[in-house]
Amino acid sequence: MKRIGRVLAVAFAFCIAFAIAHAHAAPPPPPPPVKAKPVAPATTSPTPAKPTAAKPAAKPAATPAAKPAPAAPAAPKPAAAGTDVPADGNAARQSEIYGDRIDGLQVEVDDLKDRIFRSKARLALLRETVLKGVMAGSRVVIAHRNLMGSGFRLVRMVYIMDGAQIYARTDESGGLDSEDELVIYDGNLPPGPHNVTIELTYKGHGYGVFSYLSGYTFDSRSSHSFTAPENGAVKLSSVGFERGNITTEMKDRPSVNWQELPLDAAGRPLSPTRSRRKVEG
Repeated sequence: MKRIGRVLAVAFAFCIAFAIAHAHAAPPPPPPPVKAKPVAPATTSPTPAKPTAAKPAAKPAATPAAKPAPAAPAAPKPAAAGTDVPADGNAARQSEIYGDRIDGLQVEVDDLKDRIFRSKARLALLRETVLKGVMAGSRVVIAHRNLMGSGFRLVRMVYIMDGAQIYARTDESGGLDSEDELVIYDGNLPPGPHNVTIELTYKGHGYGVFSYLSGYTFDSRSSHSFTAPENGAVKLSSVGFERGNITTEMKDRPSVNWQELPLDAAGRPLSPTRSRRKVEG
């Protein structure tokens, strides 16, 4: 458009210049008035100049502007819009697939819920059974006391109840020997007879002329049978002590004494201690 404007301005200026030139050239011949006729062509001549100058200039300007129009081939977007139809179809199929998967997951979740419900029911029944068994059983506390003399140091202890090992400990640092009372078991047992066995290992301990004792070990083993009362409680204690006197050989001195003590619901003694001593052979 700027170019067209410039062309029109140039043409207009050219027409004015041409008219002025003719106006200045006309005065020399003053007599003949007929020469004023060229003035008419001067006015008419600009008219053909306008279309010739303007039209060619407008056409080239229009053509470059029309060239960008071929960029319209970028309008494959309508084609993309055409492809949206199958895309929608794919989306529909995918949604159907996801729907089927969700339905399958829902079935699995329902099945899992049912299994969990059944498991909870079984656990509740098992808990009720166990609690009933515990309530029907009797509480038994088993403990060991070490009353051996200074010439013996307890380094190993094993407890067996009804043929099964329930406690085992080995300690040569003196920690086991320093325990005044060690609780071995505290729980419920079925009412009725039971049997316990204890195995003790001592290491000799002496000073000065008795330092030779440190190279010896002494074993002691004892068993005891007791009855667990129904709906009751009892404390069974094994007491390791040194029997005999100065004339008794060292290997015969370690011994075990068993004590049974009935307990109330709070764990307090009900009656005086009943004890019996069993001599180790």
